[in-house]
Amino acid sequence: MLEGRNFGDSLVTVTVGLVTGQSHTGQIRAFHPDSPELLLTTTTRTATGTIDSTAIQLPTGGISYVAFYRETATALDEQRASLHEYNIYVPGGNRFAVLTDPEQLGHSIGFYAVPLSAVSLYGELFFFDERINAKEDRQPLGALLIDSGALGEADVEEGFAAQVADRAAPIGQILVEQEAVGERAIEKAVEQQGQQRTTGRPIRLGEILVEAGLAAPEDIEAALSEQKNRRGRRLGEVLVAMGIVSEDVIATTLARKFHIPYIDLDVEGVDPEAVAEIPPGLIDRYHILPYRTDERSLHIAMADPLAVEALDMLRFSLGKQLREVMVRPSQLEEHLLPYLAEATEEEQQFEADLEELLLAGTMETSLEETGEGTADEFSEDETASRLAYRIILAGLRADASDIHVEPNGPERPTIVRFRVDGQCYEYRKVPATQRSSLTARIKILADLDITERRKPQDGKIKLRLGDRKIELRVATLPTVNGNEDVVMRILAAGEPMPVDALGLDERNLREASRIVQQPYGLVLVVGPTGSGKTTTLHSLLGSINTVDRKIWTAEDPVEITQAGLRQVQVHPRIGFDFAAAMRAFLRADPDVIMVGEMRDEETAATGVEASLTGHLVFSTLHTNSAPETITRLLDMGLDPFTFSDALLGVLAQRLARRLCIHCRRERDANPAEGEELAAHYGAEALQALVGERVLTLWTADGCEHCGGTGYKGRLAVHELLVNSDDIRERIQQRAPVGEIRELSMAGGMTTLLQDGIAKCLQGHTDLRQVLAVCSR
Repeated sequence: MLEGRNFGDSLVTVTVGLVTGQSHTGQIRAFHPDSPELLLTTTTRTATGTIDSTAIQLPTGGISYVAFYRETATALDEQRASLHEYNIYVPGGNRFAVLTDPEQLGHSIGFYAVPLSAVSLYGELFFFDERINAKEDRQPLGALLIDSGALGEADVEEGFAAQVADRAAPIGQILVEQEAVGERAIEKAVEQQGQQRTTGRPIRLGEILVEAGLAAPEDIEAALSEQKNRRGRRLGEVLVAMGIVSEDVIATTLARKFHIPYIDLDVEGVDPEAVAEIPPGLIDRYHILPYRTDERSLHIAMADPLAVEALDMLRFSLGKQLREVMVRPSQLEEHLLPYLAEATEEEQQFEADLEELLLAGTMETSLEETGEGTADEFSEDETASRLAYRIILAGLRADASDIHVEPNGPERPTIVRFRVDGQCYEYRKVPATQRSSLTARIKILADLDITERRKPQDGKIKLRLGDRKIELRVATLPTVNGNEDVVMRILAAGEPMPVDALGLDERNLREASRIVQQPYGLVLVVGPTGSGKTTTLHSLLGSINTVDRKIWTAEDPVEITQAGLRQVQVHPRIGFDFAAAMRAFLRADPDVIMVGEMRDEETAATGVEASLTGHLVFSTLHTNSAPETITRLLDMGLDPFTFSDALLGVLAQRLARRLCIHCRRERDANPAEGEELAAHYGAEALQALVGERVLTLWTADGCEHCGGTGYKGRLAVHELLVNSDDIRERIQQRAPVGEIRELSMAGGMTTLLQDGIAKCLQGHTDLRQVLAVCSR
């Protein structure tokens, strides 16, 4: 166990560096590396000149280093002569030159060190090994190569000389090497350059060559770029290029210099699941390759151990420990190729656009305005921006419908969850220290007030992926302990789905297609939030969207756009709600009207009136079934006689999880399953549906395509009530739901549960998923 530091009644000043790159300065009475938190007391001077003290509890898991201000000599100070020199790279781009005992570096928690400079502000530092970016032996690479016996002194001297010469290579030499011009042309240009120097005229060699027609501008640009690259070449690269030493020797020596393992990727292999944890654009930019992953760690192969910018971002945003290893550069390039190819141009452009958007916001609020948090939490934080970028991008790639950001106070991490195919699962844990800055960053993107944390707010983030427009509807809600949850619903705008792709059975497809061709009347699509009502409405509209029809829609928000529709976004805050939009449409010569939702009696009554005056009206409602929709509207205050005349049909629907088509398989149903199906569907009706065939069901064991769940995507189950003379009469008599359901089923309607069971028998889903979304 590492020893701690106890200072008794004294207070010692320290600077605490966090994994986010931020730092706090204050006083402590004790420090123990294995303690779950560090109590730091900070002091500030008020406007009146008094001193205020504040105690902050910092979770140790979010600390990268603790630097103790110089006060007294430490035990390590007395051992300076026997210690080794290292550079320690920490989050935020800082580097410390220190002395420490090499044997400490193998400790699982961390190590103590003293500054290399005897006049440093700090007397001692402690670094948490898993939360620093790199530790570099300050002994030069050449000396390490000599010590290991890989090279002699003469070889290293030759490499140094070549490196110096390479850095000083003039542009003329590079142009000759690239065969852009000949040596004689360079001699003439240099002679002319000397003449111009005496007259005070411009003397750039590249300009002279271009003016004389001896070189093209692109040749000069290429040469300048090469000259710039040469100035940055390291000794190891030069030695490999000269053939003095192998790439493998340089890589193993660098691994020893930076105290990280060296591996052979050809032997270890690359796990695609590990690669999937980082967007291809970031892999390409930083030239790093995740090759193994588990619940706590992500193992990353790299050829440059000082790629600290990538480590800085990933160490925080992934919420995992990073395990870096060295590999040969050429081997890394070879293994990177197939994974870089997976990133399309659209995805790369989207990543660039989204990152630019996330980094563009500014935060100008003060602590006096918010009344909460710390200056560090509310300062501009690039790490929080990158984290927000990663969360949104990961949600889009996972085909999530919703992204949930759930803070849990200052002591427990913030949970990020995705809803995919109707099910929530945990995506990442985010350090509690970043809960406020992450929430604030998302609120800025959604144009919300970051100073208001006491009441809910709603906003939108608009993005583009190639030709696709993507909108995120953002809702914030204050929760206990001063937390603020964020839920982002992903609204991926696109073309409407064809009606025959909605999953309607033969009867429902035929009847739905017939009623939407009527010249006037009311068509309703009903179900809970997230059941696909908008998708179905737009599919039905798309089937009648012809040049001879004028179609107006009022939506909140406009999720799907169609050429030919005149689509309107409602704004309830300014009084332009669905009812107001309906009244405006009636003055705009419509043939068809679609209103997003019948939320109140006024909207419903206006819709019925419009349908009776020669218009076809579509709308939605939140009800459990098609028959219950009728009683709900009557309870809302509609006149039963006008409503019964206006109604054409009600389509109720739910979304159930779909069996994975790659791993599903058919099997015979056992007797208990047969009895359960008969109880839900009706014994006689089930017998008529199955006939003489053996009753079979489908199951899926899980595979790589569905993430081992057995489910991939969702399908709709439907219930279509078509109005008839008998039903119209019962509506006028305000008949109960049961009577209307019996009449509808006598007319051919199958219930939601029956349609779901039929799709179970067809192999699309299973009974458990159907029962999860509908009860009858």
